[in-house]
Formats: sequence, structure tokens, C-alpha cells
Amino acid sequence: MPDTTGQEVVARLPKHIPELDGVRGLAILLVLMYHYVAVPIPSQAGGSLRFLRQLMSNGWSGVDLFFVLSGFLIAGLLIDHRDAANYFKVFYVRRITRIFPLYYSFLAIYLILAFAAPRLGWLSQSMFVNSLPMLPYFIYVQNFVMAANGTFGNEFLAITWSLAIEEHFYLFLPWLVKRSRPARLILNLAFLLIMSLALRVLLGGGTFVGFVGTPWRLDALLLGAILAILFRSATTAALMRAHVRWLKLGTAALLIFFFYSSMTEPLGSLDHLLVFGLMYVGLIGMVLSDTTSLTSRFFRLPPMMTLGKISYGVYLLHQLVNGIVHDLLFKHLPSFVSPATMAATGLAVALTILVAWVSFNAFERYFIDLGHSFHYAPESARPTASA
Repeated sequence: MPDTTGQEVVARLPKHIPELDGVRGLAILLVLMYHYVAVPIPSQAGGSLRFLRQLMSNGWSGVDLFFVLSGFLIAGLLIDHRDAANYFKVFYVRRITRIFPLYYSFLAIYLILAFAAPRLGWLSQSMFVNSLPMLPYFIYVQNFVMAANGTFGNEFLAITWSLAIEEHFYLFLPWLVKRSRPARLILNLAFLLIMSLALRVLLGGGTFVGFVGTPWRLDALLLGAILAILFRSATTAALMRAHVRWLKLGTAALLIFFFYSSMTEPLGSLDHLLVFGLMYVGLIGMVLSDTTSLTSRFFRLPPMMTLGKISYGVYLLHQLVNGIVHDLLFKHLPSFVSPATMAATGLAVALTILVAWVSFNAFERYFIDLGHSFHYAPESARPTASA
């Protein structure tokens, strides 16, 4: 199969790249630092608390690292199996068994708690305020409802906006890969990338819809997908490995900007989504191009890899666990302003990781294995239609 330049294409990357588990671990660490530390520190805080709030103020971009990584892995998987006769069936069975069981269990847990816990006096009713209709969460359109209402809704369901965007990505990417000639695929992805950026520039990039709306937030996912194509080209993969020093320097420059903007801009500023997406593309590219580097060895550390493997559960549960811990101890929403509330946050981190680990090993793994019992068939002899 030729790539965009007509060169030989690498047939497969390794099925499991350990460093990418560690990269996923970094993504969830960034999200935890943002939600557990930066957000609960009030804007009027001074001294070291203000410094800590600013330092971690770009932690929200951990979601964009998830997006880039997901685009890279999903697009790569689809490209590798684009000619399989059961291409769509296997892809969607595996996605459903990986995502749905924990997601719908989480929604059920939330509904039970929202109904029963305040009535029984276990939790404060204030934990469940600012709720949006629940039906959109069950069909993955809550991000559009959030955009229409100008709010994330209840704090403990707020994080699901990004899951909705990923589900929308899964709906159109398999079709695009299947219908696009290999030489055309990267151009189609680049076109969609430009459209997403144009929407942000012209139609509300700095608004709430620009943050949670699917068309506005596709760029990170598409950057990851383009990176997957580049690493399947013998030519471009060799170029990145040969010039990895420049890749590292460029990524380091973007990282410096990342911390500079953290310290100089308001919490949650959305001005640099593309810059952060490119930084994460550079990070993944340099990790794959030089597996002997200190960065790659860091991502292969067992704690980072383990955190990456359970990151889905950590992401879904972390806000709810933190809210429950602070409500039980202090009868208020999470804060990070005193030794007591900091200790409670530390307890919430430990409990979140423990619950996510148990969930992965005792619950999620069964469905993952079930999904992987479906295998891609040998490549179909029928020619693939072009786009």
C-alpha cells in the first residue's frame, strides 16, 4: 500500500507500544492536577497557593493529549486493517466493549447517588445541582447540550464532554479511512483539520462552544491521525528518526511556551489549543523515534504505564470520588486551601487510583478480552472504493 508520496508503507507498528501507556499516564496526571489542585484554589488566593494554581492552570490540556494519542492509535489501527472483510464489525465491537460497560455503569452510579444519597443523609444535595437532562449523556450528545446551555452542567458529569467528542470521531473516521485511497487519506484529514481550525478562528474559538463542540475540537484527534500515517511511511518515519534532535528541540520550545502561558494567563485560557496539540504530537513523535531516550525510559516506568492502563477509569471517576471525599469530611465541594483539604485531596487521589485499578482488573478487563476475541479477517480481495 503506497503512502502519499508513493513510497513503501510500514505494514504494522507493534501492537503494543509500552511508552504510549506512559504517555496516557501523563495525560491523566495533567487532568488530575488541574481538577484536584488548580480549580479548587480560589482566584483570590495569594502566595504559594496562587503560584500552584497558575503552574497547573494548563492541566486541562491533558484532554488534548488524550485526543492526540487516541487519534494516533485509532487511525493506525484502522489503516492497518482497512482491507479486512469485517473491518467495521470488529472495530465497533472492540470500541463498544472497551468504552460502554464502565461509562454506563458510571452513569448508573451517579443516578443512584443523586436520588438516594441526599435523602438518606449520606451526601449533600449541593453535590448534584446544576444538572442537565440525562438522556443526552446516554447517547453521547451531552457536549452539544452543554454548548447550548453555556455550562458543563453538574461538576461530576462535566468531564464526559470529551468522551462524546471521541465517540463522534469513531463514527466518521472508520468510514473515511475505508473510503479514502491511501494517497488521499492524509489530504482528507488535513482538510478536516483546517476546517476545525477555521471554525475556531471565525466562529467562536474563545467561547464555550469552541471548547466543547465537536467540530471545533477535532484538530488534536486529526493531528494524531496524521501522525499515524507519517509513521507508516518508510520515508517519513526514517526522517523523523534521523532528525529526532530537531523534533526534541521543537517540542522543548513548545513546552517552555506551555509553562510560560500557564504563569501569565487566566485559568482555563483556550487561546493555545493548536499549540498544545502540536506539542503533544511532538512528544509522541520523539518518544516513538528514540526509544532509548530519557523521556522514553520515563514513560516505560511501571507506575506511569499502570496509570495509563487504568486512565479511563481514573478520568471517569476522579471528580465524583473527590466530591464525595470532601463532602463527607467537610460538607462542601472540593477545595485545596488548607492542610486538611489538601490531605483530603490526597486521599481522593489514592481512592480514585485504587477504585480505577480494581475496576480495570475485575470488571473492564473481562469486556476488553471479550472484544479482542473478535479478530480482523484476512484482507478482502475486493478493491476499496476511493474518495
